[in-house]
Amino acid sequence: MMLLQDTNMVQLSRHYLDAGAASSCAHLLDAKAVARARKMAKKQGLWDALPKLCQPDAPLYVIKRSDYRSFRREGTRGPYELQDRPRQKRVQDLALAVWLGHPAVPVDALQDQIWALCDDHNWVMPAHEPRAIDLRAASVAAVLATTVCVLADKLEAEVVQRVEREIERRIFDVYFDHRVELSWKTCPMNWNHVCNGDILRAALCLIKDPERLARMTHPMIQNMSYAVEGFAKDGGCLEGPGYWNYGFGHYAQAAFALWQRTGGAVNIMAGNRIEAICRYPLAAYIDPPMSATFADASHGFISPVLALQINRFHAVPRLYSLCKSNKDGTIRVGDMHGLALASGEKIGDFVSEDQDALLPDTGLVKLRGGAEKRAATLMALAGRNDVPHNHNDVGSFIFHRDGRLLLDDPGAPKYSAKTFSARRYEIAHCNSFGHSLPVINGQLQRFGGDYFGTLSVENLNGQGAKTAGIDMTRAYAAGVARSLVRTLTLDGNGRSLMIEDHFVFDRKPKSLEEAFVTYEAVKISRDGRSVQIGPKRGGAVLRASDNTPGFPGFPGKFAVVEVPGSLEEGRTDKAIQRISFTPDTLAKNMTLRFTLE
Repeated sequence: MMLLQDTNMVQLSRHYLDAGAASSCAHLLDAKAVARARKMAKKQGLWDALPKLCQPDAPLYVIKRSDYRSFRREGTRGPYELQDRPRQKRVQDLALAVWLGHPAVPVDALQDQIWALCDDHNWVMPAHEPRAIDLRAASVAAVLATTVCVLADKLEAEVVQRVEREIERRIFDVYFDHRVELSWKTCPMNWNHVCNGDILRAALCLIKDPERLARMTHPMIQNMSYAVEGFAKDGGCLEGPGYWNYGFGHYAQAAFALWQRTGGAVNIMAGNRIEAICRYPLAAYIDPPMSATFADASHGFISPVLALQINRFHAVPRLYSLCKSNKDGTIRVGDMHGLALASGEKIGDFVSEDQDALLPDTGLVKLRGGAEKRAATLMALAGRNDVPHNHNDVGSFIFHRDGRLLLDDPGAPKYSAKTFSARRYEIAHCNSFGHSLPVINGQLQRFGGDYFGTLSVENLNGQGAKTAGIDMTRAYAAGVARSLVRTLTLDGNGRSLMIEDHFVFDRKPKSLEEAFVTYEAVKISRDGRSVQIGPKRGGAVLRASDNTPGFPGFPGKFAVVEVPGSLEEGRTDKAIQRISFTPDTLAKNMTLRFTLE
């Protein structure tokens, strides 16, 4: 799929010309939308909170050189990011207050913070040097361009001109300099949509000449095709729901801006392919804000702006149930775009939907035990071990019940120099030791496109027991196992899970260890035959089982350890608890079964 494959540069220029004075920020320039937004901000309490959020008399945020250099010196991102995030948010909060006409927030507070951002030595994050443009630089350009586009009549000409010069110098000139390497232009992941999309939005805001605008934006739009193709054919985001929200969120914002600027003539949100991508979170969420945390994913709600913009092009109102809500059940919006677009959309109930989901190309399946709140949800991943933000996690699964993630996937680690280096798979969050996966003869899963799983599902959206099967043989190095197939069965009552791993070896293994990971408290029974995960009321019991009548369980030992480094390198305030099971006897052909109930 190549965007604009039927629209050349001359035709795009004509669309811009025909649209005349149409603005990419039309929704923010509509006086009725501003009045409605002011009313909504007052109803939500945002209006009264803005003076405190903005702190117009507070000192300007300035990044210290030592904080900027902390990444180069120690490999840590925290000192810089803790300083920078409030700066960007403050610009947006100040812009929102000025846009709404709040009397307690003077325009000079906004102009001063804009000027300070323009004074920055570098718009690129220290973790992304020596790139000439990165995610942050593109984002700053989009935010500043939008701000001066919408508030041009309130800002002094000197400030507007400074923003235009800085974006021209730092972004536009660099983007079109053939000597500068910008690999993200055509990469198949979130960097593409964020950087191309935000620079596209900046151009749509600032460039008035239709011919120049077409020459600039036509390649940007087409470059975003590569990231669209980075999604699986079924619409799944291989980077997980968080990066769908982030990367595709920037694509949708750019698409919405382009659609407005061309008077609706150019719509890159059209088509079944894009609609499938829009629907991906419906398969990836468990119980908002809990979602599938495979790869570098974390829990969280989706952007209400993204949900609103998607629903301008495709009818997916169920996305609103994945947004934060106000007390009256409407989606909570807190920026200019959201306030301008929202009109009282209700979030609805996501969990009550008795809907399984299968994304075969992504390798993702979600099985629900029923529509009741107490019913269990199983989420499992086959996939492959070379996706963007990869974890070696073929066969990983999540079991949710009664509001708890009883068996979990650890999700993303804290980002540092180590995370994106040759040492990435020393991190438990990224290697298979930190997941609910077997360790065979001390061997973990391998990284690379040759290491993958295959998925099969039985009784999807049916009544009674539901099963997901994952062939994990090819996720390990050749010779580790002749065959390794995992079967996960959500039983007919929708409350318990059976895990069955069938192993076939060329020769009897020297060691074999099953593992189950959780962030819940864990307690092993006195006889060592079972493990209590979470509290007795609301938790679950894990047992090794056997189908032989009267046999109390498969002979072996449970143990539990706190995964080394998981607290320091993780994004939660809890360490990963790794429950292991070591069978007493090993054989060339063996099946280990476990129940969680």
